[in-house]
Amino acid sequence: MANLGEEAQTETLLRKVLRNHWSDELVNLYGRIEGQKPDEQLLIAEQWLKDRPNNAELLLALGRLSLRNELWGKAREYFETSLRLRRSRETLAELSRLNAHMGEEEVSIKLMMQGLANDNGLPELPMPRA
Repeated sequence: MANLGEEAQTETLLRKVLRNHWSDELVNLYGRIEGQKPDEQLLIAEQWLKDRPNNAELLLALGRLSLRNELWGKAREYFETSLRLRRSRETLAELSRLNAHMGEEEVSIKLMMQGLANDNGLPELPMPRA
């Protein structure tokens, strides 16, 4: 439905399904789609956080929903908390992108480098200091 341009209907359906049958995959999708009322979408997802405070996927979705509501600091906090719970390439990329757009290029590059090193299984080795 979301791919066909029915994001508002998709958001409503996902909300109903997630109320009774939790799925990390569906909450990820919930954070990606644009509902008709992004502020309500964020509030609903924040209610879920009360029951799932350590769910990295929900925190990633909350970060994205915060971005949709132009709450930059809140988005950063959600992404950082998600990363503390579980290192994921997707969350690293979101946090890196946000930092780049906030003018913090050095932090952004560092995050991307961490993701690349981890994703490729690079061993910890000494490196020259700049």
